[in-house]
Amino acid sequence: MISPDILRNATTLRRSFQAAQPFKHISIDGFFENDKAEALLRDFPSFDVTKAINEFGEVGGKAVHTRLPEISSFYAQVYDYLMSPDFLSAMTAVTGIEDLIPDPTMYGGGTHDNRHGQGLDPHVDFNQLTVDGAIIHRRANLLLYLNKVWDDSWGGAIELHSNPREPDINQIIAFAPLFNRAVLFETNEVSWHGFPTINLPEEQRSINSRKCLSVYLYTRERPAHEIAGTHGTFYVARPLSERFAPNYTLTAADVAELRGAVRQRDHLIAMYQRAEEARGREADSLRAQLTQTLADLRLPITGFARQVRRVSGQAYSDGWCGRTVRVELEATRALSSVVVKAMAAESAPYKTCRFRVAVDGTESEHLVSCGDMSALEVPVSLPPGTQFAVSITSDSSFNPAALGISDDHRDLAFLLSEIMCV
Repeated sequence: MISPDILRNATTLRRSFQAAQPFKHISIDGFFENDKAEALLRDFPSFDVTKAINEFGEVGGKAVHTRLPEISSFYAQVYDYLMSPDFLSAMTAVTGIEDLIPDPTMYGGGTHDNRHGQGLDPHVDFNQLTVDGAIIHRRANLLLYLNKVWDDSWGGAIELHSNPREPDINQIIAFAPLFNRAVLFETNEVSWHGFPTINLPEEQRSINSRKCLSVYLYTRERPAHEIAGTHGTFYVARPLSERFAPNYTLTAADVAELRGAVRQRDHLIAMYQRAEEARGREADSLRAQLTQTLADLRLPITGFARQVRRVSGQAYSDGWCGRTVRVELEATRALSSVVVKAMAAESAPYKTCRFRVAVDGTESEHLVSCGDMSALEVPVSLPPGTQFAVSITSDSSFNPAALGISDDHRDLAFLLSEIMCV
């Protein structure tokens, strides 16, 4: 479906894509074969208010159809093509991004129909998606426009920003949304883009809108320097027009514009507040789960003692522990010794560490070599029925993820094998 010219000129297009500023991008006219582009426009779905609910929970001026096969038989063919190795190979050839994969759900993508009065503040897209239980990284956007009639004065041009948070120095590259024009750009933490409010002439508002097919491309991995924490879409409200200067007299239209700008900014603040509250609820739930897990956790106690209270400190169900672990036990027979068997990780960035084991006020220190299982003994004299505490402390710990060893973000000190009470 892509024009054969695209594939023939892929090397030249890739050079342009990779050299472009403010971030990698390219605009390609005649992207699809002409009859295929005409069919896309012919079957483009009419505006559906049920598909126009915006981020604020309101009916907005943008309708999105993500389920392309439900639009028409031709869109079903387009969907199959967008999921195909042929299409992905072509996108790799143009962008240089290897191992591209599609999103079968087309989350956030599909057909985008924007009406008069609709705009899109500069934003950075969500950066990850979970598909079939696996995280994939968003790497590129392909926007194919389907507007036979469009004037620059109507707004709606896709704008690529260097940094909308600094409007005085922000550099903007813009492309009009013309028929069969594709704008392809990388997505990362600085790929700011949006479009100014659409302002159609009165006679165009009932017959015209900004039509686009949006396709998002992913990879299973991405360069380490581009990886950020999982996030949603970040928006930056547009700055006020330069005409708002000292001694300028406001018109009724100016007042309406200012009120709209304040309302839009308030909506963004409210949206981010809801997101923060949702994250807080999720964190509270995780903390509650962790507390319950610790309450249920049973350490490997052997010999003549049993655990009577929850574990405190940093202990995990796989046997790993942080720097400090404490547990309360009860002797079931007279005890003369408590032996802690533990091992500092061989992959730790240090060769030795110092353990301190305390049992009912009696302490013992040990210097252990990483990778060696050590038996750390503390002599005791405890009659049956005595409740006592055992605490284990290490002077060192490490974070495997920070060291690039694994994706484990816990701070780990030692692997606890056994607490033997005899």
